[in-house]
Amino acid sequence: MVEFPEAVKALPSLKELGFHSNSISMIPDGAFVGNPFLRTIHLYDNPLSFVGNSAFQNLSDLHSLVIRGASMVQSFPNLTGTSNLESLDLSYNNVKLLPSFKGCSSLEEIYLQHNQIEEIKEDTFQGLASLRTLDLSFNSLTSFPTGGLTRLNQLKLVGNTELKDALSAKDFMKLRSLSVPYAYQCCAFWACDSYLNSNTEDSSHQDQSWSVAHDQGAFKPCEYLLGSWMIRLTIWFIFLVALFFNMLVILTIFASCTSLPSSKLFIGLISISNLLMGIYTGILTFLDAVSWGRFAEYGIWWETGSGCKIAGFLAIFSSESAILFLMLAAIERSLSAKDILKKGQSNHQNQFRIAATLAFLCALVAGCLPLFHKGEYSASPLCLPFPTGETPSLGFTVTLVLLNSLAFLLMAIIYTKLYCNLEKEDLSENTQASMIKHVAWLIFTNCIFFCPVAFFSFAPLITAISISPEIMKSITLIFFPLPACLNPVLYVFFNPKFKEDWKLLRWHITKKNGTGTIAVNTQGGCGTQDFYYDCGMYTHLQGNLTMCECCESLLISKPVPCQHLIKSHSCPALTVVPCQRADGYWSDCGTHSAHSDYADEEDSFVSDSSDQVQACGRACFYQSRGFPLVRYAYNIPRSKD
Repeated sequence: MVEFPEAVKALPSLKELGFHSNSISMIPDGAFVGNPFLRTIHLYDNPLSFVGNSAFQNLSDLHSLVIRGASMVQSFPNLTGTSNLESLDLSYNNVKLLPSFKGCSSLEEIYLQHNQIEEIKEDTFQGLASLRTLDLSFNSLTSFPTGGLTRLNQLKLVGNTELKDALSAKDFMKLRSLSVPYAYQCCAFWACDSYLNSNTEDSSHQDQSWSVAHDQGAFKPCEYLLGSWMIRLTIWFIFLVALFFNMLVILTIFASCTSLPSSKLFIGLISISNLLMGIYTGILTFLDAVSWGRFAEYGIWWETGSGCKIAGFLAIFSSESAILFLMLAAIERSLSAKDILKKGQSNHQNQFRIAATLAFLCALVAGCLPLFHKGEYSASPLCLPFPTGETPSLGFTVTLVLLNSLAFLLMAIIYTKLYCNLEKEDLSENTQASMIKHVAWLIFTNCIFFCPVAFFSFAPLITAISISPEIMKSITLIFFPLPACLNPVLYVFFNPKFKEDWKLLRWHITKKNGTGTIAVNTQGGCGTQDFYYDCGMYTHLQGNLTMCECCESLLISKPVPCQHLIKSHSCPALTVVPCQRADGYWSDCGTHSAHSDYADEEDSFVSDSSDQVQACGRACFYQSRGFPLVRYAYNIPRSKD
């Protein structure tokens, strides 16, 4: 049928009318004026584009009206005089404005899901004392009036993503089933039906008892974001340690040198990534403190706002960039070790800088990719696309975990091969050994902490494994950011390079208090730096002794690369011995106890004397003869780096 038949008016005793699944496009005004005893009208699955304003008025015996699937219908006529209507189904239409329900005191069920309703007037449901079921799911509601719904048994609001207001339990005294767009709106009640599963249509209209939602609890907390005190204190510790030590590492590496070798560059970049992870954990700790005991009030705002997106970006970007930089550091150490074993110089610095840029871009893409997919970051207040089990988030997570696993596998292979080659050689005397060991420790510890996160990311795919959300949340919160805390600690306490950088940084900071300029250029990668010393302070360390004139003139007027060896504690070794300049070169300043040599093949100066200043005099002598002085090892046994 393509037209509504006029002959229907000639059936005064008609009680049931079923014109569903036809091609009727219009229902005229007064279509049922000749059918006063109609009890049921089913007009669903018709391409209706117009419904007359008075089409369903004054049908006092009408109990059920179903007009579903009319995508062209945007408004619905009023139901004045249809006082005995019990069930109204206007679902899957394009209704934007609700009809007036005044006089429909017998209404028990209203189905308005999958429409375009944006606003409901405050008095819309007033007077509907018999209303038991109301379905407004998948509309465009921004607010929801609760007046007149005290006897409601079943309420469905899921799919209204802009409806972020909290619901009050006192407005729904008889409510037994609730489906809402956000789990935090269930916190005022005992529990909710699963807000993720309630988008499936339920044709039964029986009252449902309360059921505990599986999405509640750990990843949808009502009171405390971080849950237990054990997790809270651990996250605070990770945040503070990561923030302090990563800033310390970044400061010593980038502030002490202007030109960095590739090894230090990657350590510095890893620290920057770890610092961003520390900032992410700091955001969570701050939110936990602000929302103390009432996180449900902030949960919707947090998950749907830009703050959670920024936090999620920081977490993914920092995690991926740290792994990529660590992989490049492993490759760099392997190539450098080969160059050292061949007695050559590493010339891959430019290539590694380009690789670092590409790694940065890859991590940036990984961090930004979820931003283009709605819902990726709303999986949990942790702002991570895992491990909640949603299909888009889970796919993104599995991809990242697989790529990270391949990266760690590649690192393990590279370093295993490296150590097998090192068994034949001894790098203990080389300055590169400490960095090789440090990168090995980073690979080992980061891989250990990555394994639990990877396992729980795959857990939703394994149906045979049932893991408590509390355990998943604890593992994610602790092991995911833990490398950001441990990596800088390993560098600060166990890598001698940090001590060297720290001393250079201290000299740089105190240069404003000095009068002499010392230029240092080392093979370790530091470019020319100006360090200032008060040479006059040396004159009073041994009473009234006078500084050796030749060394003083070198300190003040003729700076040389070796002068950074001079320290305040070794200044008393400057005993008074007349200095002479004979045959066009500096004398050794009376240093009888100093023993010095130089290695032609490595262009280095090595001092075994306990008096570094006297050894410096020797170095000055060699420099005056034209020997280049580049790298220095002093007062350190050859068996150590």
